Amino acid sequence: MDGTDFVANQLPDGTQVFTFDSKVYRLSAIKKAAYKFGGLFHILIEQHDHDTEVHMKPKESSAPIDKLVGEFCNEVLDQELRETVAEETAGIRNLLLAQAFSKTSLIDPAMETAEYDTEHREEAVSNE
Repeated sequence: MDGTDFVANQLPDGTQVFTFDSKVYRLSAIKKAAYKFGGLFHILIEQHDHDTEVHMKPKESSAPIDKLVGEFCNEVLDQELRETVAEETAGIRNLLLAQAFSKTSLIDPAMETAEYDTEHREEAVSNE
């Protein structure tokens, strides 16, 4: 690809073809967006070495294609960002789940019920 994140083309039969750069958009994010739009389009996804191609053919000819195509692209971006946030917060999420289902506390019991006060907490830590 030539530096763009995705390229869109329309075939004569009304099929929209998108090519997404695999360095920018994960296949899993594209699949999630495609699943969301599966009620409106027949969708085919092809993965290549450096990009992913999505063919979307409207199930009904009366659908507002331009608007839906734009919404699909936004949904791919939304799903990609959701995956990024899930990766970045995996440690915290796993700790919270472990704490919730643990029979014992996984964190300092004094800190579980303590009020969070950074000014006094710094003093307490330095005195230990």
